[in-house]
Amino acid sequence: MADVVPIDVSGHGRPRVTFTMFASDDDPVLHAWLRFRSLLVSSASHDVHQSARRGPAGESSRVDPRTDSGELGFWRLLASNNREIGRSFLLYRSFDKARAHVQALQGTPEALAGVYVAGPVHGSRGWVVTSDDAPIMTCSRWYESTSARAAAAAGALAALPAAQMSDLPDRSGPSGRFLRREAGNRAVRPPRRADGPELTDPHRRAERAV
Repeated sequence: MADVVPIDVSGHGRPRVTFTMFASDDDPVLHAWLRFRSLLVSSASHDVHQSARRGPAGESSRVDPRTDSGELGFWRLLASNNREIGRSFLLYRSFDKARAHVQALQGTPEALAGVYVAGPVHGSRGWVVTSDDAPIMTCSRWYESTSARAAAAAGALAALPAAQMSDLPDRSGPSGRFLRREAGNRAVRPPRRADGPELTDPHRRAERAV
């Protein structure tokens, strides 16, 4: 049985949530996110694995990714030094849907809980955060010790409800680099990339979005 992670009051300073949107589901960064998440799903408990089939509010997570906006995206929870604390479990069909879901999660912190999972190799460990038993956030890397995993999971649970959300998403540019657009269409450097293992197979299509 998976251990439940209690919510810890310790935070990460000024956490924030950033959003990354992709014009193509063949983007290697998007594939890296999918690859890392697939390892967590395969290692998670039966309950988390079953609820992974549902999107927010029971919406099916298997929706045609070719949407009106033509974009797919996810969100990341970052500490004040740009270190990644966690990342979304779900893939979203638009920036507005992603931001609205994070707002809903922040409004119901009592529904958040954490589940410990085993990693893909012996001695590696991870965690998944759920809301009303549906997975919504994962770790961004594997941990070697149970204490490090517990501290990271508790910190993520405490940071998400208080995190500040970006008003605009990062988007992939023509060169494959990511730019964040602010007022006046000025481009600024985005946060540090995720730490998870990357998948660069161009033939793998992105998993269905919510």
